[in-house]
Amino acid sequence: MNLSQLRKNEKALILSVLRKIKTHEKKTKILAGIDFKTLRTLTTKEEWKLVSAIIHIDPRQYGFKGPYYGITQVPKNLAVIRNQQYHKGRNMKKIPPQLIPKSAYAAYQILLRAMKEDISKTVLIESAYRSPAYQLIVFLYYLRYYRWDARKTCSRVALSGYSEHGFPPRQALDFITANGIPSDTNLSAFAKTEEYLWLCKHANRFHFYLSYPKQNKWGMMFEPWHWSFRK
Repeated sequence: MNLSQLRKNEKALILSVLRKIKTHEKKTKILAGIDFKTLRTLTTKEEWKLVSAIIHIDPRQYGFKGPYYGITQVPKNLAVIRNQQYHKGRNMKKIPPQLIPKSAYAAYQILLRAMKEDISKTVLIESAYRSPAYQLIVFLYYLRYYRWDARKTCSRVALSGYSEHGFPPRQALDFITANGIPSDTNLSAFAKTEEYLWLCKHANRFHFYLSYPKQNKWGMMFEPWHWSFRK
C-alpha cells in the first residue's frame, strides 16, 4: 500500500473511521487504551481491511528512521490522570484522561515539584501512554490534518509499533504549558517557553530525555514538548 497515492475512496474510508472514533470517544472513558479488537467492531469490513493495511506499512519508506518497538498488549499497571486543564484564550480546555505507567507518573510528579519550586511554572501531560490501536488513530488524524501528505505525517507521528508512546520502557510524555503551548498551529512555541528551558537544564535528573531534538537521526521533526522517561 502506498500512502502517498491514496485513492478518493480510501480517503473517504479513513474519514469514516475517524468519525466513528469520535462518536466512540464520547461513550468511552479513556480512548488512549482502546485495543484493536474494539476498533475492529467499530469498523466495516472494507474499513478494517484498509486499517489493517496501514498497520503493516513500513514508515521508513516515508523518511522515518526510528526503531521498531513492537505491538504489545495494553499494560495493566497504568495510572489514570484526570481533570487536567489549561488556558485557551479566556476559556479553560480540559485534557482527556491520560494513561501512564506508575513509575513514569511518580517521576513526573517529582519533576513537577522541582519546576514549581524553581520557576513557579508547571507542565501538564497532554499525551502519555497510547495503545497501538490508539496510535493508529492518532496517525490517521494527522494524515488528514496534513492533507494526506504521508511523508510529513511520518515526520510528526509514528505508526503503531514505532512510537515511544506505546513502549513503557521508554515512555513518552507530551507536555503542554498551563497556557496551552504548544498548539498544532504553533508547534515551535514550546521551545521558547521557560518550561522548556528548565526541562533542558534539569529533566535528565529525573530520568526524562528529549526524544527528538533538532536535526535528529530518526527523521522526525523537532519536538521540544516530547520527552521520554527512561530508567
